[in-house]
Amino acid sequence: MRRFNIATLASISQMDRRIRVAVERLHANLGSRISVADLARSVNMSRSRFSHLFKIEMSQSPSQYVRTLRMREAQRLLSETFLSVKEISAKLGNLDRSHFSREFEKFSGVSPTAFRKRLNKP
Repeated sequence: MRRFNIATLASISQMDRRIRVAVERLHANLGSRISVADLARSVNMSRSRFSHLFKIEMSQSPSQYVRTLRMREAQRLLSETFLSVKEISAKLGNLDRSHFSREFEKFSGVSPTAFRKRLNKP
């Protein structure tokens, strides 16, 4: 399971229990495709009510949260491992490398390859 930092833990402990369970599930299953409807069902809520409450608690929609979570994990994997971009993309549930690269560039401002090259500069 993905580790949470102290600030994240503090804010998670104060949020609605159902949203906390959903967030923990997302962190534990980062490479899986979990729909918003599946998350809502897992905490016995309608999709619309879950999305509304999630946005109140997390200040972003569930899909935005998942995207941010995956991109931060991609950054971590690019900086801490020797996995290829294709392997990282697959590990995070993206089967299409070009889609992953576009999303990463939108999030980080640079391509995954450029991100890694910046880290390796002396």
